[in-house]
Amino acid sequence: MADIQLKPDDRDAVFTAVLAQHPDAFIGAIGANGLFLPIPREVTDTGLRPIESASSMLGLAVVDDHRLVIDAWSEAVTAGVANCLVHLIAAPDLLARMHFIDMTHRYGVYLGIVSGSGLEAELTLQPELVRPRLVTMHKSPVSVVTEVGPEIIDLLGWTPAELVGQRTLELVHPDDQQRAITSWMDMLSTPHGSARRVRLRHLHRDGHTVWFEVTNHNFLADPGHPRVVAEMLDISDEMVAQEAVRAAEQLMRRLTETIPLAILQTAHDGRITFLNERAAQQVKAQVGDILTDSLLELAEPVDRPRVGDALAGVLTGEDTDIEYGHRKPGAGIRRIRANLRALTDDSGSVTGAIICLADVTEEALLRERLWRQATFDALTGCHNRAATVAALDDALDTADAHAGTAVVFLDLNSFKPINDRYGHAAGDLLLSHVAASLRSAVPSGAIVGRIGGDEFVAVCRDVAGREHADRIGADLLTALSAARVQIGGHTLVPHASLGVSWSPYGTGDSDELLAQADAAMYAVKRTRGDSPALSRAG
Repeated sequence: MADIQLKPDDRDAVFTAVLAQHPDAFIGAIGANGLFLPIPREVTDTGLRPIESASSMLGLAVVDDHRLVIDAWSEAVTAGVANCLVHLIAAPDLLARMHFIDMTHRYGVYLGIVSGSGLEAELTLQPELVRPRLVTMHKSPVSVVTEVGPEIIDLLGWTPAELVGQRTLELVHPDDQQRAITSWMDMLSTPHGSARRVRLRHLHRDGHTVWFEVTNHNFLADPGHPRVVAEMLDISDEMVAQEAVRAAEQLMRRLTETIPLAILQTAHDGRITFLNERAAQQVKAQVGDILTDSLLELAEPVDRPRVGDALAGVLTGEDTDIEYGHRKPGAGIRRIRANLRALTDDSGSVTGAIICLADVTEEALLRERLWRQATFDALTGCHNRAATVAALDDALDTADAHAGTAVVFLDLNSFKPINDRYGHAAGDLLLSHVAASLRSAVPSGAIVGRIGGDEFVAVCRDVAGREHADRIGADLLTALSAARVQIGGHTLVPHASLGVSWSPYGTGDSDELLAQADAAMYAVKRTRGDSPALSRAG
C-alpha cells in the first residue's frame, strides 16, 4: 500500500488512461464512506455504463473477494488510486478489474470503474440482493391487519393489500398460536406505549416457516388512532443456528450416554458443567461440583498429586493423559485412564476442559502379566536373559553416576545328575531354592537373572571396585552353602562355580562384562574339576 497521495494531475492522468483502455467499462460515483452516490453529469458524459442497483463496489463482488475490494478501497483513500482483480456476482467465472480513483478535486467524489474483456455489452452488474429483515405492521384491537409495509412481500410472500383485513393469528404456525394469544393478552393489559416481545413461527405464502421476533407496541389508548404497532424482525437465521447448536448438543449428550466412557465437562474454574450417567456414578458428583475434589477423594493417595497436577494443567491449556488408581466402593481398586483436553475460545483463552475416564483395570492387569512374562523367568522368579542384559545395559549407561558395575556369573556344579537321579521336579525345586538364596544375598538395587538352565547372573550397581565385587561373589557362595534343600529324603546343600567381572562407571560393555565373568567362572570350574552340585548336610 502506497504512503504518498498522488497529485491531482496524476490522478487525472490515470482516469484518462482507464477511459481510453476500457471504453465499455462500468462506472459509479463513491462517497467518502464507500457508498455509491448519484453520478455527476460530467462523469456520465464519459460514455461508460453506469452502475445501478448497488450500494457499493463491495456488493458487486463475490463474498470470497470482499477482502480484496476493501484493501483496494483503503489504498485508494490513502494513495489516490488502486485496483484489484475480483469475481463479480454477475459473472463469477470471469475475472474483472475494479479501479478506484480519487477524483474529489474535480467531481467531488471517488470513481469506481469495473473493466474486463469478458464484460459483454448486454451484461448488467447485478449486486447481491439483500433481503429485508424488518417489517412494520399496524393491527386493530382484535389483531386485524390495518396496515403493513411493502417488505412483507419479500418476507412472507403476501402483498400488503392481501393482508389488510386479515387476522394475524392466521399467519402464525398452529403450534405457536397459543403462545401468540398469551403474548397478545399480556400486551393488552400493559399501559399505553408499552411493548411485549414474543418469538413466533409464521407461514410463508409458499408454506415454509419463517421465524419472527414480534414486538407489539400498545397504542390502543390513542383516541385519534387506536392501534397496535408490531415490529416484526426476521430471526430465521438465528433460529436455524440455535437449532443447529441444540441438535449438536443433543447429539453429544446422546453419544456420551451410549459410549462406555465417563465424560465430564468443566468450566474454567473447574466446576462441572456436564457429566453423563457413567461419570456421575464413577466420580460421585453432579453439575456444579468442583471436579478436582471429586476425583481426588476417590483416587489412590499415591496418585493424588499427579491427578491434581493434571487437572490444574488442563485448565491452563495443557492436554494430558494419565493413569491412576481409583477406589470403587464394593469393587476395590480400579485403574482409570484419564484423557484431559482443554477447551478454548477464538482468542485461545481456556474456557474449560473435557475429561474422559475409562476403566482400564483389565487392560492394566494384562499389561502387568505380559510385562512379567517378558521380564521374569516363570520357574525361579529371576529376571530372564533379555531382561538381565537390559538391566546390565542400564547400569552401564544410566545418567545417574555411580561407582561401577559388577557382574557375578554362577553355574551349578553337576546339575544334570540331579535331574537324572531325582527327576526334573527335584531339579526345578533346586533351581528355585538357588534363586531365592541368591536374591536374598545380593546388595540392594541388584538383580538376579537366570540366563540358562542352571546359569545365574547377578548385576550389581554402585560397586566400588574389584575387591568389592569379589566380596559380593563370596557372599553369594556363602548364601548357597547355607541353603538347605529337601530332595529324595535328604537335606542337601547346592554348590556352584562363580566368576566375577567389574567395570567403573562410564566404561565397559555388557557383552564384554558377561564374557569376562563367564570366562572367570569356567576357569574356577576347570580348577576344581567336576565337583558335585549338592552335598549332604551333617
